[in-house]
Amino acid sequence: MRRLLPFVPALALACALALAVGTHAPRADERGPVVIDITGGRRDLYKIAVPQLVGDSSTGKTVSDVVSFDLGISGWFKVLDPRSFLANLQAEGVSIAVGDWRNVGAEGVSKGRATVVGDEVALELKLYELAKGDKPVLERSYKGGKTQARSFAHQWSDEVVRYYTGEGGFFSSRIAFAATTAPGHKDIFTVDYDGGNLARVTNNGSQNILPAWSPSGGQIAFTSFLRGNPDLYVIPSSGGTRAKKLSDRPGLNMGGAWSPDGSKLAVTLSQDGNPEIYLLATDGTIIKRLTDNVSIDTSPAWSPDGGQLAFVSNRYGSPQVWTMSSTGAGQQRLTRVGNYNQEPQWCPKCAQPTVAFTARDEKANFDCFTMNVQTGQLTRLTEGQGQNQHPTWAPNGRALAMASSRGGIWLTTADGKIQKQAYKGTADAPAWGPSLLKR
Repeated sequence: MRRLLPFVPALALACALALAVGTHAPRADERGPVVIDITGGRRDLYKIAVPQLVGDSSTGKTVSDVVSFDLGISGWFKVLDPRSFLANLQAEGVSIAVGDWRNVGAEGVSKGRATVVGDEVALELKLYELAKGDKPVLERSYKGGKTQARSFAHQWSDEVVRYYTGEGGFFSSRIAFAATTAPGHKDIFTVDYDGGNLARVTNNGSQNILPAWSPSGGQIAFTSFLRGNPDLYVIPSSGGTRAKKLSDRPGLNMGGAWSPDGSKLAVTLSQDGNPEIYLLATDGTIIKRLTDNVSIDTSPAWSPDGGQLAFVSNRYGSPQVWTMSSTGAGQQRLTRVGNYNQEPQWCPKCAQPTVAFTARDEKANFDCFTMNVQTGQLTRLTEGQGQNQHPTWAPNGRALAMASSRGGIWLTTADGKIQKQAYKGTADAPAWGPSLLKR
């Protein structure tokens, strides 16, 4: 990691300084043996072909495009270029000619049929492993409104990943973010993780920033300047209703982060003149003050077991990532390389405790990193790709999203090797929500 620049506050820290001064899940016996070793080290990507569905061409293209994107960013698969396909797709229908797919290097094939009648869509989807012949190893059918086609495609991708790895994907999830809607106004929006189905959550004519999902996905906490002060609110993630004010104490009420069990939030308050981290109950009452330092403590983030918090402090002159227990004990510095480290986010399901964060280097570039909390090993996710900030983890810890000057929200696998643009519009402080696919 290169030398990093001195402290210049980002959004949350700047505010702090200013105010301080349709289908059934497969049964266990339905899934074949796990063919991708998710615990191993170096491995080759599994080569899979995702041809356009036969039947209704518009819906078929939409579904195959979604599935190709999903599997391509999952970190497990190399999705083959459709231009290389040799098979006669119309003649095959939803079956396969094994030799034609082997000859293009495929190890697996995802195929299907899309049928549209009026406003209804029916999808018939099949997965083939060429090593097992021309009989599908996984089959699913989906039926519903035409607008559900993308959702069905994501569900299928989740099933494919589960078949090969034994764990679910993150494709049936959404990302929240803030975006400018008028001069001086920002609102909270959500999108499917790949940028589809944009939905507006707030519409109050104010600055609304820093969204954070509840563990269930049913609520979003955010900070709003609706009354002139940065106050903490909670709103249903579907929007369409008035937000509930959670904390309007003098000074900062921001950076709310839900505990994994949803029973409380960690938040930055400056009610006593200095930004510190507190625990709030879901009704807004203070449970406990966790930090008590003359410097700025902000940006709390929970460990997946709820036992620890990562946070940002400039108590040694520049913002660094620290950790502490959820009781406030054992506060210790985590990042020791560079002079500007902020926006920590704890991986929800990594095998080793891992924190993602933003750092700024000597060329004034913001980039995203991860650090193994136990070993201190750093992984740089972005470099020479513009400005990249506010990393946020997928529900299964296999990928991250970030705000990027390349345009909107970008996704990266957890090793940084595969990156794709998800949402092209302006997006600040993305927050990846939980999977909406219930099993």
